[in-house]
Amino acid sequence: MKNVMNFLIINLILISSSYASGGIGGGGIANIPQGQDREKYHLGKAVFNQDLTLEKQPTVNVIEQEERLEYLQGSLPNTEKRRVNLPDFAGKLTEEQLQALEYFVQVRFNVKLPEKKKE
Repeated sequence: MKNVMNFLIINLILISSSYASGGIGGGGIANIPQGQDREKYHLGKAVFNQDLTLEKQPTVNVIEQEERLEYLQGSLPNTEKRRVNLPDFAGKLTEEQLQALEYFVQVRFNVKLPEKKKE
């Protein structure tokens, strides 16, 4: 009986320690921000995934938006470049949507965008 108990205890220790071996954990996807940045992130995500209906914006600088979107497109991973064409959004985004899209790409794909000059 004592041998059976020792056998069970040893097996229990071996089995429980094998599950805590530090194997492969979760994915390395960027952390979703908290607080105010969370709304900005989700707005950018909706624009990126084309979940919003975008209409022509009469008061935006199309050329400036196109330049910013081309830069963003170039900074995406190749798989995403084939999936979405960001310059197509030029002239259809409000400034808030464009900033949110830039923020989303920065966080999601770990891209460093150049700092904007304060005027």
